[in-house]
Amino acid sequence: MTAESPTKRALVELKRRLHAGDYEGARLPPERELAGMLKVGRRALREALGALEQEGVIWRHQGRGTFAAPQPLFSDREIDKLAHRVNPLEVIEARLSIEPMLVRRSAVRASRADIEAMQRTAELAAVAKNARDYASFDAAFHRKIAYCAGNALFLAMFEMIISVREKADWQRVRQHYFDNGGAERSFEEHKRIIEAIVERDAATAEIAMRDHLGKVAASFLGVDGLIVGSPPASHR
Repeated sequence: MTAESPTKRALVELKRRLHAGDYEGARLPPERELAGMLKVGRRALREALGALEQEGVIWRHQGRGTFAAPQPLFSDREIDKLAHRVNPLEVIEARLSIEPMLVRRSAVRASRADIEAMQRTAELAAVAKNARDYASFDAAFHRKIAYCAGNALFLAMFEMIISVREKADWQRVRQHYFDNGGAERSFEEHKRIIEAIVERDAATAEIAMRDHLGKVAASFLGVDGLIVGSPPASHR
């Protein structure tokens, strides 16, 4: 019986991990670390990653890493230009305009597997060891909700906003949020969002998301009571 090649072994194991939601839109470990985890050489790993990238399962960016998500719809140049024109408050305002609506749709469309993936990424964000990892898992949590809304145009809008957030040079602001308990607070807020989705309570999910982003604005930016868009008229 012919032994399976290292590239094939790496490809099979990576697909298993991706399918299980081990990364869920977040950054994969660095190549050296990932090769050690899979017990293959870096050449075999790169070949496996190349195959996954061709399938649209992951995307790679020089200097930023490998991500468990399809290739972004917008070029780095477009994102760079926009990132230099906006500030953190504008990003929060944009997110408040779209994410409460996205989670409302996700509450009635997300599958059990989708919800489990949300729970995993929320937990990974809560135990992140640094601000960079936290931001990656936090983005993955919100990206999963956007994906589950089931609207490609809304998803593209969300991806533009999140890509600008990730690209912008706001490291001090991110670090301050992380160092002052932001991950722990966000985890409790993420849990309330997930609980509403589990209950298929779209109105409560929307309220929870709006509350979460408002609190992020208050602690992240010192902006209290920021309200964009109209909250649901009543809780049914």
